[in-house]
Amino acid sequence: MPIFSVSCASGIIKPEAAQFYVDPIREFYEAFVIYTFFTFLTLLLGGERNIITVLSLNHAPTRHPIPLIGKICKPIDLSDPFDFLFVKKGILQYVWFKPFYCFGTLICSAWKLPKFEIFLNVFYNISVTWSLYSLALFWKCLYPELTPYKPWLKFLCVKLIIFASYWQSIIIQGLVVTGKLGTGNQDRTSGYVYKNGLLCIEMVPFAILHAVAFPWNKYTAFSIPYGARMKFIYALKDFLGCGDLIWDFKQTLFAGPLYYNYRNFDPEAMDLLSTRQQSGATMERLKHGLRFTDNGRNSYWVAYGSIDNNLVPESIEESWEDDIAGQRTFPEDPNYPVVHNYTMGHRYSRSMNDLRRDVQSRSSMAC
Repeated sequence: MPIFSVSCASGIIKPEAAQFYVDPIREFYEAFVIYTFFTFLTLLLGGERNIITVLSLNHAPTRHPIPLIGKICKPIDLSDPFDFLFVKKGILQYVWFKPFYCFGTLICSAWKLPKFEIFLNVFYNISVTWSLYSLALFWKCLYPELTPYKPWLKFLCVKLIIFASYWQSIIIQGLVVTGKLGTGNQDRTSGYVYKNGLLCIEMVPFAILHAVAFPWNKYTAFSIPYGARMKFIYALKDFLGCGDLIWDFKQTLFAGPLYYNYRNFDPEAMDLLSTRQQSGATMERLKHGLRFTDNGRNSYWVAYGSIDNNLVPESIEESWEDDIAGQRTFPEDPNYPVVHNYTMGHRYSRSMNDLRRDVQSRSSMAC
């Protein structure tokens, strides 16, 4: 709130200077707020690993809220690391696009490129819509777990300031162009001043809304008497540091499936995973080499299907049957002497079957 208020006030006092020097800082900070808001929701639920390996196993795959998209795309299952990566990229792509949008806007203003500015605004709106839709998917998939933290109020605080203010500026700019606000060669500057003046007034109710949605008293020494304390300078460095942002950026954008894969996010609640026989995430894990044991309470990974085939020598490559989804049972696994009953979700070892036959034969002979 202070950053937005100061930047808007500077836009009223010195509009020419603020437009080129202050606005880019505010735009970058807006992108950072989106990242921290998503990270905040993730940490409230125990982190990404807890979401993928525990919480999402309690939910069936979620259909897309828009029917047209639902016909094209498969339902979202956050217990699948690849689906989680898809949703996360959809939310954070706005964070990555915003700096390019800021630089592009400055270039358009300096070199008078109205056509390129229209092209840039089209992509900006696509990015905003995609980010909002992905965040709505994340919210819909984990709504029962997020409900105790009042996500709707937090969502309004963050999204209204960033996205509603953007559409508000578009409306004001349209009024200026049509001659409803400002006249002569002052149209661009006057529209910029009107936009920032309106935001200065709106910051008062937004500040009150933030105080309700993000209460500070739960983080005081009285609420957390044994919480760790650090000196102000170190707390400031931790607050302003961007090491976690850089690491998350690399893992999400560059590493991608190399990090968000089934083996790195092996479910902890195997009994829940083994009962989700119709789940696409469960089937994909089975195709990549996951196997259950001990009535579904434990699991292990076989070699084939779980690593890159390019790294596997031809002599040890194993073929996998493509029609596995239509089978009631799995064939014998050459890497492990078991027969897996897919319907019942458990396995019988050959030695146990031999022991049972031996006991049954002895009991029949005794009779």
